Amino acid sequence: MRPKLGVVVPLANERATVDDLVTGILVHLTERDVLHCVLDEVSRDGTRDRVAAWEARDERVRLVWAPECRSVVDAYFAGYRAALEDGCGWILEMDGGASHRTDEIPRFLERMEGGVDFAAGSRFVDGGSYRGSLRRYALSRGGTLITNALLGTRMRDMTSGYECFTRRALEHVVARGVRARAHFFQTEIRYMLHDWRWTEVPISYRDPSPRVGSASVLEALRILWQLRRDHAH
Repeated sequence: MRPKLGVVVPLANERATVDDLVTGILVHLTERDVLHCVLDEVSRDGTRDRVAAWEARDERVRLVWAPECRSVVDAYFAGYRAALEDGCGWILEMDGGASHRTDEIPRFLERMEGGVDFAAGSRFVDGGSYRGSLRRYALSRGGTLITNALLGTRMRDMTSGYECFTRRALEHVVARGVRARAHFFQTEIRYMLHDWRWTEVPISYRDPSPRVGSASVLEALRILWQLRRDHAH
């Protein structure tokens, strides 16, 4: 029997798609697994009510209400802590805005069963794909190349947010924390675990989310340089 799985999905204003998302995830969960849907005050379109309705009829669904969140990073970490508190042995995180396909969840579980600590979703390995803006593609590919060059990491995709952790690996991440307040935190996590047992899992990425702003890019470059300086020492 595999470890208890916790799926962490931060949500905002996804009322139109959240039912399909939850249905697609629950197909892959056993009776003891848990789906943690993280919401905060950014969500104002009734998504919270839809999740509460699911929670009322399926004990595998948990509404994690986190009004203290001030960024997407806070939302993910609220979900991480909820999954750890629920006693999950494996924790899978994915995007709530339809960028990630629920039918690819079994790929992560299969890789975790091989004994790794961290199964990292990758758009740029054989079997992976990307569909979206050229600018986002360039940021992801360029960010991966620069990070690998500066920090000595070896993943083909250092910026994806579809990934699965063992409990021990996620406890390490939560205990250390991250510096980023935007998307670069995923790269920090991958760097944090690059000396652990990891594998990359091919994923099909769709890009419906808003573009990454210049402030996020500047933050990423600043933190990358800080990590490089720490790595050198």
